[in-house]
Amino acid sequence: MAIFGTAGHIDHGKTSVIYALTGIDADRLPEEKLRGLTIDLGFAWMNTSQGEKIGIIDVPGHEHFIRNMITGIASVDAFILVVDAKEGWKPQTEEHYQIIRLLDINYGLMVITKTDLVSKERVKEVEKEIRDKTKGLNQPEVPILYFSINDKESIVKLRSQVESINNTIPPKKDIGKPRLFIDRVFEIKGSGTVVTGTLLNGNLAQNQTVYLFPALKQVRLRQLQSYNTPTEKALSGNRIALNLPGIKKEDISRGDLISDIKKFHSGNFLEVSLSLLPQKDPYRLKNGTEIEFISHTKILRGIIVFKQKEIVSGEKSYAQIRFQEHIYPMIGDYFIIRLPGINETIGGGRLLAVEESKYNFHNQDWGSWLAKREKMDISQLILSELEKHPAIKKEELLVNSPFSSEEIYHHLEQLHENNSLFLVGNWVADKQFWIRSANQAIIYLEQKHKDYPLKPGISLTELKNQYPRVPEELFQGLLNYLAEENKVQIKSGMASSVQHTISLSAQQNKKREAILQYIAKDATNLPTEKELRNIFTQDTELIEYLLESGEILKLEDQICITPSLYQEMRDKIVEFLKNKQSITIGEVRDLLNISRKYIVPLLTRMDEEGITRRKENIRVLNMKGKTC
Repeated sequence: MAIFGTAGHIDHGKTSVIYALTGIDADRLPEEKLRGLTIDLGFAWMNTSQGEKIGIIDVPGHEHFIRNMITGIASVDAFILVVDAKEGWKPQTEEHYQIIRLLDINYGLMVITKTDLVSKERVKEVEKEIRDKTKGLNQPEVPILYFSINDKESIVKLRSQVESINNTIPPKKDIGKPRLFIDRVFEIKGSGTVVTGTLLNGNLAQNQTVYLFPALKQVRLRQLQSYNTPTEKALSGNRIALNLPGIKKEDISRGDLISDIKKFHSGNFLEVSLSLLPQKDPYRLKNGTEIEFISHTKILRGIIVFKQKEIVSGEKSYAQIRFQEHIYPMIGDYFIIRLPGINETIGGGRLLAVEESKYNFHNQDWGSWLAKREKMDISQLILSELEKHPAIKKEELLVNSPFSSEEIYHHLEQLHENNSLFLVGNWVADKQFWIRSANQAIIYLEQKHKDYPLKPGISLTELKNQYPRVPEELFQGLLNYLAEENKVQIKSGMASSVQHTISLSAQQNKKREAILQYIAKDATNLPTEKELRNIFTQDTELIEYLLESGEILKLEDQICITPSLYQEMRDKIVEFLKNKQSITIGEVRDLLNISRKYIVPLLTRMDEEGITRRKENIRVLNMKGKTC
């Protein structure tokens, strides 16, 4: 179900063509009836032979209402450009035609109206004029039909041609990102505020919760209509009316957006591809000029900036348009620019990115970055997006793009398989950022190994501190990647380079023996870690190594003991328990000839290892302990 939009000079018969197609008078305003011209947008529809409905938007032709014309035709699938057989191709015909080209509307037809009022020769002249004016249009040759409101055969042919074009237009895609740019707001007694518009990019359902932008208000859709028929589900591509409870008419304006995507990206700055219309007298658009920007039904003023000092009519350029307010567009949307005050359309283009900050024109990569996005290739959009946001959650990637989440995720998988990016859980990471981060970890570890050759590694917490802006999930993915690539070893909460090995020198081995002998020399007077450091002041790093490697065991209260001495004491206690079933602190003292200062840390260690179990003031042997 396509939507057609009329175009053409004032009083060339657009409204009459719509009436002939639909039986509906699209001039709805009293002033339009009085003056006999279309001022604002009108809406109608025709039924096809298959029972479908084709929506038709009637737009004003007068030069003073071009802005309204643009807001009406911006969301249509096809055009009906009318030309009065008597007057021929006029200035507003040309401007409307150029707007159609700028908006890239590639389906449509030309209708020569009022053919009953002129000669057949004149009709042929106008047809030739139309063909001359439309040469070079990037689409198959546009049909040209003759029409008179008094000629029933011409009406039948017109209806048949509209239906034929409708059948060639690809069906609308539901990408799960419904958008409705409001074109009318009014109140119905007993119902409240009603808005209308063309539904794009997805479907809406009755009682669904949506959001009104830019107000960011949450709204429930109480009732829906499509072509004057109540419906529980409005389909993408249809003209619809929405009943919004709890919202005052005064709080909504034409151009506001309704969508169910709360996290729609917004910004005050648009990166665009811009084309200026060719003119007989070349026009120069100065850098920093204030322009009127029209996209869908949104009209606002902004400042256009580009690298060069000016752009001449007929030229193309990348540019940034800066606004005072946040806007909520979709990448790929088309737009028109006009000059305020002189009521003239000068160009248009396509949105390539939405930014929250001004572009720095000293950045030499700006143009090449936008060039990657211009063709709207989803893979290039993903990769270029990662150049700006090296790590981003999947659900936040290309929210403002004309692609569904399923399409985006599918291409993410393909790019990951091609080694063009990295997928880590719910995150997407730029390839260069990922490799750079991995190299950063390796370099940091190797430097730490150089500074502290006797340390087996560094804590994961310390390593994570080198990536303050990297989320935990992404950091864990980085560690897994480094481990899988055999670059880093992860063990007991420590990270080390796979190249790192600890090798004691002869001098260090001599010191090692001295430290261990000092600990083991007197079981009744075991040293603390602090005592060891005070005695062996030059060997702090060696002491840490012996502790980390398990050559020194540290009990409670920092009591240090050698593994062999601990094993000897432990075996005596276990043997005692096998015979006596329980042991007290006093019995341990008599058994090992050590003080309570060492007994409690010793028994605590055995409890922690599951060898013994405390039962009131005694220790008993665990089942595990019986196998020791």
